[in-house]
Amino acid sequence: MDQNNDWYERYSSPTPQDNGTRAPRSREPHGVRISTLIVFMMVAVLLGGLLGGLYTRQYVGQQLSALASEQSSASSAIKEAAASDASGGLTNASTSSFATTFSKAQIIELTAPSVVGIDTYYTASGNYGFSFGNGSSDNSSQQVQSGSGSGIILTSDGYIVTCKHVVDGAETIKVILNDDTEYDAKLIGSDTRSDLAVLKIEATGLSPATLGDSDMLTVGEDVIAIGNPLGELRGTATSGIISALSREVTVENTTMSLIQTDAAISPGNSGGGLFNASGSLVGIVNAKASSSNSEGLGFAIPVSSVKTIISNLIDHGYVLGRAYLGVYTQDVTLSSDTNGGNGGFFGGFFSSGTTCVQSRRSVPSRKSDGSCPVTGRVASVAVRGPSR
Repeated sequence: MDQNNDWYERYSSPTPQDNGTRAPRSREPHGVRISTLIVFMMVAVLLGGLLGGLYTRQYVGQQLSALASEQSSASSAIKEAAASDASGGLTNASTSSFATTFSKAQIIELTAPSVVGIDTYYTASGNYGFSFGNGSSDNSSQQVQSGSGSGIILTSDGYIVTCKHVVDGAETIKVILNDDTEYDAKLIGSDTRSDLAVLKIEATGLSPATLGDSDMLTVGEDVIAIGNPLGELRGTATSGIISALSREVTVENTTMSLIQTDAAISPGNSGGGLFNASGSLVGIVNAKASSSNSEGLGFAIPVSSVKTIISNLIDHGYVLGRAYLGVYTQDVTLSSDTNGGNGGFFGGFFSSGTTCVQSRRSVPSRKSDGSCPVTGRVASVAVRGPSR
């Protein structure tokens, strides 16, 4: 056999080398290099990020557009509601359990602009001398008397809540803001049972109070009272705690369930605000113990219990759902029928000892003084006494 044959050399067993070792066979590399794999992965990541970013941008843009549309619709609905319902402008505190709390100085700075002073004026007449049968008198005089209290701004366009007894019987009402700006005020409505009244001034851009949730108050919680003590010290702030809740107190023959506080309350504070640590209005100050043996006994109307009443007074001038039937009597003592032929004070219509009974029955509607007006018939019934 030819040892030099190519076939033989290719397929024959390797010939041992002189040193007795087999010559190593060279191997060609197989598969993908690591560097190539890394480059491929980086390109894939970049492409994925680019595509994901484009998709995310489009998705977020669509969501923002939808949100803007919803907010626009909600804003329009709110404006329409506010236009038809003035009480829609009331600001309510957040119901979040993580409400922000402030220092006393921050609370006062935040809430003082929403508390106003109120001055009231009315004419008191006094008669000196003799009265005549026709009701005229001589030496009559009229004196303008005044009173003072506090109030709380409810809306930025000038609705203000105060206590009814602050403005009761007032012919002229002045409201003085925290910056000493003075406005004439109109009485929108009042409610004797809750001792509340709502005023309106022609102003815009005011700082309304935020209505809190007085149902969430606890005894011992810090509060600050801001008002107009003595009618001269507008913006005065006093601090204290919630001393008791749902305290049954009789104020001017009306029993009310009130918040009790030891914050200093003085005459003129009525209608002012009681604020919690979040700066929210939780009470409307309306009374204090006047006994010389008592100290630190102030009372406020819980805001949560009267939000509906306040809204009714703003929107209607009275509280919805309360029927009105007014009946009162008056005993009249007549002089003898010898007063110049006039038959006493009332002429010859009544005899001596007459009791006059008047009854009013009506369906409530809006009236400037807040009382339920007489829209139906007014019946006057005269009951004659025995003739003499």
